[in-house]
Parts: sequence; structure tokens; C-alpha cells
Amino acid sequence: MENKPFSQEELNYIFRTSPKNPDRLISRESSSLEFKLTFGWKSLSRYLKSFAAFANTKGGYLVFGVANRPRKLVGLAETSKQLFEDIDPEKLTSNLNELFAPEIIWDIQEYELDGKTYGLIYVFESQDKPIICTKNSENELKEGDIYYRYRGRSERIKYPELRDILESKRGKEQRLWMQHLTKIARIGVRDTGIFDLHTGQVTGSAGSFLIDESLLSQLSFIKEGEFSEVKGKPTLKLIGKAEVISGMPIQTRGKSIVKTKGIRISDIILAFLKKERVQEARDYITQICFENSAFLPVYYYMQLANLDSNETIELVNGVVCRSTSRYKLIERLEYGSTQSLSIPGGNTSTAKKKRDFLQQLNRQQMDSDIDGKDLEHCLQSIRCLSNEEVKQNNDYLCDLLRIWFNKYYASAEGSLADNLRRAICWVDEAFYMTR
Repeated sequence: MENKPFSQEELNYIFRTSPKNPDRLISRESSSLEFKLTFGWKSLSRYLKSFAAFANTKGGYLVFGVANRPRKLVGLAETSKQLFEDIDPEKLTSNLNELFAPEIIWDIQEYELDGKTYGLIYVFESQDKPIICTKNSENELKEGDIYYRYRGRSERIKYPELRDILESKRGKEQRLWMQHLTKIARIGVRDTGIFDLHTGQVTGSAGSFLIDESLLSQLSFIKEGEFSEVKGKPTLKLIGKAEVISGMPIQTRGKSIVKTKGIRISDIILAFLKKERVQEARDYITQICFENSAFLPVYYYMQLANLDSNETIELVNGVVCRSTSRYKLIERLEYGSTQSLSIPGGNTSTAKKKRDFLQQLNRQQMDSDIDGKDLEHCLQSIRCLSNEEVKQNNDYLCDLLRIWFNKYYASAEGSLADNLRRAICWVDEAFYMTR
């Protein structure tokens, strides 16, 4: 499937937070999103109802670890986390197949953000709607019911939505039959075989053969309406010895929980200021594209990832996102622009104060308790330091900026937050851009 439900863009969208309350989600439950505080097997029937509803609609996410009213990022408690990590995909798929038909396709992910763990399950939109409940389960599921995802809730389907599904299904089948019959007529009935994509069996008038299960996952087929001469996949040539087998193999779908770590502005900035040698440096670079500002340290991560400007631009160009930060980051890299400022001249009180701060910074005697406008002026003074002065005072400057970032950034007004980011950018540029 081409759909990538756990891409960084999708995860960022789900975990959008309020600027004033970083632990509160802006995202709301919808036709494709449902939040749960905990995970437990006692609620399995309720979860499976949502599975079926999402599959009958456009697909959607079940996210575990988010509180309701307010929508707060709590994370999974240890018991729920362990239960989620212990999910046996084969067993869960078996439960689904026992209660619903046709098959429901799903995927699973564990996501860590700000030290908290969240469980995510994505249900793909069914290509063979409607998904129908085939067996009663507790008081939640009833045989013969079809569930549909309406805004923020899963319930029995209403007539207009069911009519749309049935009409769409009938139209799709008619088109597919016409396509198949046209191809059969062109090739000839005697020379035509049928390839079962699920079992790997190819059947024709002269007999049948079976493509090994290990090769099925490597075969790529063009989905209707998605042909691209540029991005087309290569043909797989099957070479090997034909062996006689008895019976058909039982197909199982292997699946395991993938664990990823969320990266946000605080992670990008603090890892830089602490000089942490992160393993996923490329992910820190690409995450800048999703933030609301492109003025974040990037050259430090380029050095860790052993990337030059052209390679980094190529990496960033490959990021799919709606944010303007991606274009601004590319512009920074292409032009090599910096956040340096000239030492202020004149005899105004502000100019004198900035020059005084500049001296204190070079002597490493800056008062870390300053705030308000004085802090903004000091941050601007940092940008007046030369490359050599930044390198000579690098550890001291990083410690100062880390103190101010931890103390003020979360609640900072726009001007102070911007000055903080740009001062940090200049320290990154002065120390790593020219190395």
C-alpha cells in the first residue's frame, strides 16, 4: 500500500499542540481520528467496532494515551503500555476475521514524544466495502451490522452512506469486469491465466502453478489511476526451479510494532546546545520542515550526518509537508545566509547596552537572570559576536542559551521566542557552518 499512515507529517498533524499549553492537543476526534486514554483487552469489542467503522469510511487512527476534556497528552501508563507492546498481531487479526468480513487491513506503531509513549493503530480504508459484522460480541457488536465512522463516533451505518458504498462497489466491479474481459479477448481464452494475488496461484487451461510466498511481497502492481512513468517500479523477473507441492499454503500476515521517537523544537534545540551525538541526525534536519520556524540549528546535524549543503538540500527537497518552513530552510542552505548582526553604533541607551552585553559575553560574565527587553538585547548581542568569538566562548554560550530556552521559551511572546531561535542559529552557523 502506498499510504504511509505513520509518516512524520501525519504524526505531526495528529500531535498538534496548543502554543499556550504544550501538553494540550489541538487535534479533535473526527471521522478519521479517535483518542483513548488507556489500552486494555476488556474494551476489545469497542476497538474492533472502530476498526470496522474506519475501514468502511476513509480509514483512520486509534490513538492511545490521550485524555479527554481537556484533550491532554498523558501517555500510556505502564500497565497499558505493556499491554499494547504485548499485542500479538496474529491474534488480533484472528479476532477481526472471526467477527468481520471481508478482511480488515491495519497497522500498528508506538510513538514516543517528550518522554511519554503513545500507541497508534491505523485502519486502512477497505477496498472491498462494506465490512460486515458476522458474529455477536458482548453488547457492542451485532451480527449483520455495518459500522461507519461519523464525526467523532462509530455507529451503525445510515441509509445514505450505505447506498453510496453499494453504488460505488457496483460501479467499480463493472469497470473491472470490462477491463478483464477486454484483455482476455485480446490475448485469447486458451492463453489466459488467472493470478490469485493472495495465494500466489496462477491457473490456466493447461494447469496451474504457484508463486512462492516469499516472492509475493516483492511483486509490485500498478493501482488503478496511479500509473507514473517517472516513479514506476521495476519488473520482477521470476527465475527458479518449478517444484510439485501438495495442498495450498496457509497465508499469514507478519506484523510487529514499530517504535519511533517524536522530535520537536525543544529536542532540536536542546540536543544542539548539549552537543548530543544523536543517531538520527537526518530526522532532526527533516523535522525542521514541519515546525513553524525554519530558524533552528541545522549545521550541527549536517556535520553529524556527514552531509554538505547540496546533499542537505536534496534531503529537504524530498520531504513532503505543507509547512513554509521547508522552503525557508532550503533558502537558508542555498544562500548560506546567517543570523549575524553588526555591532551597534551610536550613543542611544539601547546601543550602549548591547555593546556592554557584548563585553560581558566575551568575558563570560553575563547575568543569566536577566529577562524581558534586556534579554532580547542580549540575544541580539550574541549575534554581534564574530565567528572566532563564538568558537572561543562556545560552551559558555550554549549553557547560557540552554538556561534561557528552558526558562522562557515555552511561555515566550513572539519577539523573545524569535530572538532566542535566531541567537541559537548564529551560534550553530558560526561554529559549524564554516568548518
